[in-house]
Amino acid sequence: MDVFIQYQLYQRYRNAQMLSVYHQTAVIRAQLEKEVNSNLLLIKGLADYVSYRPELRKSELDRYCQGIFFRSRLIKKIEVAPDYVVEYVYPLEGNESVLGLDYRLSPAQWEQVKKVHDSGQLVASGPLDFVQGGNALIGRAPVYVRSNEYFWGIVSGVIDVDLLFEKDGINKISDLDVAIRGVDDKGSGGAVFYGNPDIFDQHNKAVTMQIILSSGSWQIAAIPKGGWGVIPPDSFLLHGVMLLLVMIISFSIYKVITKSNEVEIVKSSLSEAQSIAHLGNWSMDLSSGKIWWSDETYRIFGIHDDEYQPSVEGFFELVHPSDRKEIRDIYLKSMKAGSAYALDHRIIRPDGMVRYVSEQGRFTYDDEGNPIRSYGTVHDITERKLMEQELRESKTRFDHVTKKLSRKFIFFSHTVNGEFLRLSEGFSYLGYGSAEYGIGKRWIDLFDFKPESLSNAMEKNQLVISGEANSVEYEIEFTTPDGEERCMSVFGYMAYDFELKENIFEGVAIDITERKEREDRLKILTRAIENAPVSVVITGMDGDISYVNPYFCKETGYAKEEAIGQNPRILESGEHDSEFYKDMWGTISNGETWRGEIINKKKDGSFYWESASISPVYSSKGEIVSYVAVKEDISDQKELERLKADVDLIMRHDLKTPLNGIIGLPGLLLMDDNLSDQQRELLKTIENSGKNMLHMIDMSLDMFKMETGKYEYYPLQVDVMNVARQVVDNSKSNLSARKVNVDILVDGKHDFVEKLFVWGEERLIYSLLSGVLTNAIEASSSGEDVLIEFKREDGVCIEICNKGVVPKSVRDSFFQKYVTFGKDSGTGLGTYSAKLMADAMFYGLEMQTSDELNETKIIITIPTERPDRMDDFNG
Repeated sequence: MDVFIQYQLYQRYRNAQMLSVYHQTAVIRAQLEKEVNSNLLLIKGLADYVSYRPELRKSELDRYCQGIFFRSRLIKKIEVAPDYVVEYVYPLEGNESVLGLDYRLSPAQWEQVKKVHDSGQLVASGPLDFVQGGNALIGRAPVYVRSNEYFWGIVSGVIDVDLLFEKDGINKISDLDVAIRGVDDKGSGGAVFYGNPDIFDQHNKAVTMQIILSSGSWQIAAIPKGGWGVIPPDSFLLHGVMLLLVMIISFSIYKVITKSNEVEIVKSSLSEAQSIAHLGNWSMDLSSGKIWWSDETYRIFGIHDDEYQPSVEGFFELVHPSDRKEIRDIYLKSMKAGSAYALDHRIIRPDGMVRYVSEQGRFTYDDEGNPIRSYGTVHDITERKLMEQELRESKTRFDHVTKKLSRKFIFFSHTVNGEFLRLSEGFSYLGYGSAEYGIGKRWIDLFDFKPESLSNAMEKNQLVISGEANSVEYEIEFTTPDGEERCMSVFGYMAYDFELKENIFEGVAIDITERKEREDRLKILTRAIENAPVSVVITGMDGDISYVNPYFCKETGYAKEEAIGQNPRILESGEHDSEFYKDMWGTISNGETWRGEIINKKKDGSFYWESASISPVYSSKGEIVSYVAVKEDISDQKELERLKADVDLIMRHDLKTPLNGIIGLPGLLLMDDNLSDQQRELLKTIENSGKNMLHMIDMSLDMFKMETGKYEYYPLQVDVMNVARQVVDNSKSNLSARKVNVDILVDGKHDFVEKLFVWGEERLIYSLLSGVLTNAIEASSSGEDVLIEFKREDGVCIEICNKGVVPKSVRDSFFQKYVTFGKDSGTGLGTYSAKLMADAMFYGLEMQTSDELNETKIIITIPTERPDRMDDFNG
């Protein structure tokens, strides 16, 4: 009985030891899994960050790495290596020698780096001896910019293993001997890197557990210090042993409860880390079919743990129908082969949302090789997949662009010796045949380059090939086989070719021949503007000056720097009112060209005249983007016109004095009674001619005053019928010579009134009617009639109508100065003078011509009221 009791006590004691060791080992395993995986996930997160922003600046990487170091005390160094060459290291101090390291040239690292590229997964190496001392675990993650189509480079992080063990308290465990193996994440097949390797011997019957990492696994083994304890079978001590056994069991229970609390704390930390990384884990007992999911796994699948019990059938219901067969096949294949598996697939949450996940898993087997358990991780990669989809769409658009614009773009790659490896379709448009024709040929032999252009291209390419520059840009000119001169803009850089296993030069060549021709034309135009003897000013939509040519500076006295950014108001002289400028800006704002003469002010305050043309400039969309003004200095011309006007005024004024004497002399001679009738007739003719000349001089002076706005108008009641009769009577000789008749109507009848009074000046009315009638007679054909009709409606309207039409070329400028057509002796002043006189008396004057009726009308509208001032007439 004692033997049986002692045996039972021994078995309980041994079980208590096993249970204690198991729970302590479980806590160590959980802590190591949490710490190592969370730090590897930080490295993987950096790789994802770089994949979305491949053109990162150093300042951005510094901020991101500072955040990593803030969250982890175990990561000691981070390296970023695009195309396998380390271009960034953090922290830089003490690690400067790493910069420029090419992994391909380092046998110690290349094997693991190549493994990262080939697998496309994060790979952990070590633990191994750290350069600064101690042991380190290196996590390396690939960076893909266009899914698997564009491998960008490697991100590496160094994890301090000694500090890891110190943080997890493994070194402070006093009652256990612990050993860990699995260098390079090889699990039980890896070398021992912590503790005594003998602990793994079978005769020690150590407690072993798998430490599951994101890229593989370790194995931990533990036994009590000094081995497993044995209780001596002493009957005298039986009761004491039983009491001791009870105490041991109680203590073991206490330890179990304590360790359970520690495990819960570790599980909580691990759950937090998984939530941050969107990484969940799961396990399944294959014999019972029972499945366990972590909290993050539930969150990834959009399910609450209190509402759902994981099962195989339930899992496949959450998988996208199109992915179910592939997942089953991969599971079964991995189970049979005994290898780990990894795959990406879609899931459909209960709310209908589609998400992308990445799964990794493996199986454990019993001694007979039967699978007993499966476990793994599930990572939410929806954002990455959506980014990859955008990149694929971008690539598709890129392919479309390269095809549609093949006449303009040539994408190429060649060896460092210049032999073409790839050429896009655009090559065939240069006249050298298909793109395949150029493959294998050296570019310097294929094209007929200009010598200076070829020399520049080879010099620039060498900068990139030697590593002195990351990229290069230059222009190169050549002659095509058909003799056409062309120019290409080349952008190139070095890249690593995995098929050739060597660096190559690749880039794009853009045909800029047309652009160069436009630039040359623009240079000629610019030189013309720069040397033009006129001012050229360009302003923006806001009116501020953006360009002036040298002549502007010479003319105004403003330097280029003083004028640019200013408003043209700096030239305003104050001689023009606001309506003048309002009309100017209104015209150009409506898309029309404004032309006119302006008095402007120079920098020194002096005034000058300009003849200006201001036009809007349109964009390719038809929108006004700026205004350009071309202005010619006409100050000398204006001065000559002023002098001429002064001379004309003086001559007209001075001619009146001798003319009055000529007019008075015939009057004195007519007082002699001894004159014959013929002599008297001749003296009358001289007297009338003098009066007519005086009238013409007076009218000329009046016309000048009307032009300059200085004429003083004094209207009186004038019998316009009587004036009209005088005009007709005095035109008889002209009418007879032209064989033209004049017919006068009043309100459509020949029975016209004797008198018809209007406001005006008789002298001006006579000249106005005489000028218009003379013009009508000269425009009429022989035998035709000229009709003068008076209409009394809201005043008096006089219409002078003749057969024939005004030529189209002068219709719009009929009343302008010097406008005439088809008259050998015509001056173009008759209608202009008529307009001046009509305006001076505030009469309306217009011309109507009809091709259908073959007639022309001059219509004079006379107001009823006396218009003493223009304001009275307009009001």
